[in-house]
Amino acid sequence: MTVHEKRLVKSKNRVQKYGEVFTPDWIVKKMLSEPSIQNKLHDIHATFLEPSVGEGAFVTEILHQKLTYVDEISNKSNWIKNTLWVIASIYGIELLDDNLIIAKQNLVEVLSQHYQNFYQKKLSKNTDLYKSARYIIDNNIVQGNTLKYITNSGDLIIFSEWIKRGDKVSQRQFTFKSLIESDNSNQYQSTEFIKINKVYKLKIEKV
Repeated sequence: MTVHEKRLVKSKNRVQKYGEVFTPDWIVKKMLSEPSIQNKLHDIHATFLEPSVGEGAFVTEILHQKLTYVDEISNKSNWIKNTLWVIASIYGIELLDDNLIIAKQNLVEVLSQHYQNFYQKKLSKNTDLYKSARYIIDNNIVQGNTLKYITNSGDLIIFSEWIKRGDKVSQRQFTFKSLIESDNSNQYQSTEFIKINKVYKLKIEKV
């Protein structure tokens, strides 16, 4: 797997200001090799949350390993559905915008590599898979301060739950703070269920 090559330190200033030091790939792989974590990586719907995404060391490796499992259990008719459920299971928060952009790009690159290996063709940006994957990634990998529960603009960090009903999905948005404090107020939810490869067409309304 080739993703954006990560340096451990971008600058001394960033280390001093943000405590930013990236995790080496070998440590990421070692941490994810624990048997209990491997069991979850072989569960399409098991969720993961990375509270300090950086450039995506953990989330991209989680996606890679989960998609490796999808490659093994899927056929050409259900690979896309299984892949989108995997993408919907991975969450993350990143404080710095430049890191966030790279992390999302790295996730899309992992997806594109697995798609090309499985179908023997490149993933087009015009496909429902690409559009739905980007929609889910943009809702699941978000900017914010994990410790303060807020974004750079002062708004509460918003996450999405992807609610499965048969082969369809609906979207419920909630604040990260409510997840930590078990507060169910200020939720937003799609009014419909739709096939997951069309999830980018969902509309969210307050409930």
